Amino acid sequence: MTMTLSRNNIGINLPAATPTSTSSAKPNNPIPTNPSKQCGNCGAHSGYFLHQVRLLGILRRLCTSCVLRLHPSSFCPACFDYYNGSPPQHPNRIACSNCSSLAHSHCAGGTFLSSYLCPPCKDSSFSFFPLKDNKIDKNLALPLLCAAKISAASMEKAANVARAEAVKKAQDAALAKKRAREALEHLLYVTIRENARNKENENAKVEDMDLDNGDGDGDIDVDLVRHIEDSLAKDEPID
Repeated sequence: MTMTLSRNNIGINLPAATPTSTSSAKPNNPIPTNPSKQCGNCGAHSGYFLHQVRLLGILRRLCTSCVLRLHPSSFCPACFDYYNGSPPQHPNRIACSNCSSLAHSHCAGGTFLSSYLCPPCKDSSFSFFPLKDNKIDKNLALPLLCAAKISAASMEKAANVARAEAVKKAQDAALAKKRAREALEHLLYVTIRENARNKENENAKVEDMDLDNGDGDGDIDVDLVRHIEDSLAKDEPID
């Protein structure tokens, strides 16, 4: 990368992006483009500048032009002033009649409110970043810087959202852990109570068996006891 300086011009020459060939590629076949260097919106190959943005809850890698196209209300399309969430108020701004783009009134050149069209709406083939011969001058540096600011703000919001989601998941996990602990404690209490009840029933059955005389009602037969006692006293066989 080389930089050229003059009194009225500042330019940056980017090195040529020459793809490396593989031994399996045939000479007449085009070398496949690296997907990591493709814009996630227009599919254009950008070997130098891809911006990470969070769009509709999805992280995407976009070229400079697509970043600006997809955030029309975040900057002035004429001077590339980034609004940072505070666009100019009336009457210092003018809105595009076809999209949500907002431009400074003085940048729009006194265009009537109902007839103003931003550059992309005026020309469908318009590009905010028409890089040619890998050279960046001041006219290209402005949209590049604006797109970088939009990307930085977008990623800061994405980090805040991720942080909030992490805190919420941690709170949900703590609540689930508390409920699981309470459920285990209740299960332990029910198990201990059931075991105690079963033990009482077993003891009651043993007592009933000891007192049962065979008639099935569980009461002691007094006559039989007296007969046994008399037989033992007389040393007679028990009938």
